[in-house]
Amino acid sequence: MASVGIPDNLLAGLVPGLTGHKTEKKKEAVKAGIFRSALRTAEDLDRTPAAEGVPFSEAEAAELLDTVHEAGENLKKDPDGERVKAYKTAVRNFVHYVVERAYDVVEKSSGGNILKRKKFTTVVVIDERLERLAAEVLSAQRDKLDILRRLDEIHGLLVDLLR
Repeated sequence: MASVGIPDNLLAGLVPGLTGHKTEKKKEAVKAGIFRSALRTAEDLDRTPAAEGVPFSEAEAAELLDTVHEAGENLKKDPDGERVKAYKTAVRNFVHYVVERAYDVVEKSSGGNILKRKKFTTVVVIDERLERLAAEVLSAQRDKLDILRRLDEIHGLLVDLLR
């Protein structure tokens, strides 16, 4: 008698324990490298605390703005590596503060058909005063930010040479 090969998906309802679905091997999560984890740790230390649900504080914004101006003046007087880092940190903290408190991201899905559903993301401006303040600061600090951009570009070229 000859045996007939029947695919598993046809036997799914006939044989107990056979579902007809192929079992997929689970992929193990790739552990982050030492450099990546150190970089994330350094970024977390540079940031201001998370601001979800925290209202806008003009005193805190003014303090961060003063820090940016002070670091910019120090950089203008003596442009060395330490002052560049201090200025970058001050600008990063100010921008992070503005983004966390001035904008809200709203995601909406369209339609009921899963196959034709589209996802829309809307950025809503919560505090226009804070947005205007950030725009003024960034425009006033444009020359210093240009210096930082050039320094980062040179640093990137030096890193590329080491490869």
